[in-house]
Amino acid sequence: MNRKTSMFAASAAFGTAFPKVYSEMSAPEVSHYNINSQLLPKNFYGFKIVHLSDLHNKVFGKNNAPLLNLIESEQPDIIVMTGDMISHKAPYTDQFLTLVQNMRKLCPVYYVNGNHELSDIDSEEFNRVTEKMAEYGAVCLDNTSVEIHRGNEHIRICGLCYTAEYYRGVREYKRGWKAFMLTDMIDYMGVKQPDEYTILLAHNPLDFDVHAEWGADISFGGHVHGGLIRLPIVKGIFSPERRFFPKYKEGVYQVGSSFLVASRGLGKIRINNPPEVVSVTLNKK
Repeated sequence: MNRKTSMFAASAAFGTAFPKVYSEMSAPEVSHYNINSQLLPKNFYGFKIVHLSDLHNKVFGKNNAPLLNLIESEQPDIIVMTGDMISHKAPYTDQFLTLVQNMRKLCPVYYVNGNHELSDIDSEEFNRVTEKMAEYGAVCLDNTSVEIHRGNEHIRICGLCYTAEYYRGVREYKRGWKAFMLTDMIDYMGVKQPDEYTILLAHNPLDFDVHAEWGADISFGGHVHGGLIRLPIVKGIFSPERRFFPKYKEGVYQVGSSFLVASRGLGKIRINNPPEVVSVTLNKK
């Protein structure tokens, strides 16, 4: 087969597959998980968290109404976002802000920024977005934490947001990469209190082993986009770090008593990998 014929065949194959890919990318689905822990305070039994990640400016229908309807149908107690919700020149920033405003009408919203917010957006636009989100009541947890109270009990929710040097192989980050270690985690977040149920928002799930060593009861992350292309059995095969078969890519993982919830995300090109809203219900073990 000559080059011209090969190019024609490839174009024909893509043309045949594109409608299915486009349809998948336009229809987010909800994944449900139950996570049990002996440490969870009694007043938080049945506490529901909706998790969004890696929207990358994508808009689902007018003003993201289909996405908002999915979220509302879950009746969450809180909504968390784990970064890369906007990126690059951010042409749909206002639609994203409208989504945040509408989500905040449903329940409290917490978020951390990812590598795209911190590296791809000029400072003026970044500041405008963060100010608007704060105005709507969304809480940024970049290297901070807050307590969530129910009656006389509480849990803690933290947000890890580190610098570009810890993102391996993502454009300019591939130079001077540093492995993220427990000492770095403590520098960013301090020492985790052993008797306090703690939720960690951290964009990059590939550091989950460190999160578990630190003591996070649940870590929420995205970044890997579910491995971009999903195959039967092995599922996602590729990560933004340009590595095949990433260790943590979608679903729930456990190391010791710590859990990771990795979202496939909502934006970017994806194959056999529908955009995902994650719904997690907490209960006592």
